[in-house]
Amino acid sequence: MALTPVNGHAVRPIISQDQDLGFLPIRAKITPIIMVLLASLFETGPFVSVLSLWPSLGFLTALGWRLFRPELWQAWMGLPLGMANDIINGQPPAVSMITWTFCFLMMDIVDNRLVWRNYWQDWVLATVAILFCSLLALLITYGFKGHIGIEIVADMPRILVTILLFPVIEFFCSVVDRWRLGL
Repeated sequence: MALTPVNGHAVRPIISQDQDLGFLPIRAKITPIIMVLLASLFETGPFVSVLSLWPSLGFLTALGWRLFRPELWQAWMGLPLGMANDIINGQPPAVSMITWTFCFLMMDIVDNRLVWRNYWQDWVLATVAILFCSLLALLITYGFKGHIGIEIVADMPRILVTILLFPVIEFFCSVVDRWRLGL
């Protein structure tokens, strides 16, 4: 049984998975990419704190766009976006490339398995992706040295702030999406 709204018409995405995005205007194609790059650039601002509470806004924005519009990007799009994030933020090479690509592949598998998703499932998927990618980035950065447990505990407040900030970022993605499609 398919879920239908009150008026009886089935809800369909604007663009199906097999369609080409070639008919969209340039604003509709470029806006999500520019938004992710600006969010990555915003992380480099002169913010000073004792604890690492600043979330990875580039990853969070890319995740928000991927979960809000799954038909927008293919799974390989995590590679160039992650490379741009690595270059902008000065992280060790390939950390964001590996984690973002793996996250996009995981989201692609979930999209193929689930027929319908709601808000809470998106938040759970984002939580799993944030936890996994943050811990994988810590392991890639620090290796399996003896102090990795301390780094994980020290990074937990940032991970919690990132998880709690996800609905705000996804709402902002929806506002920008309405503008970019001209609705």
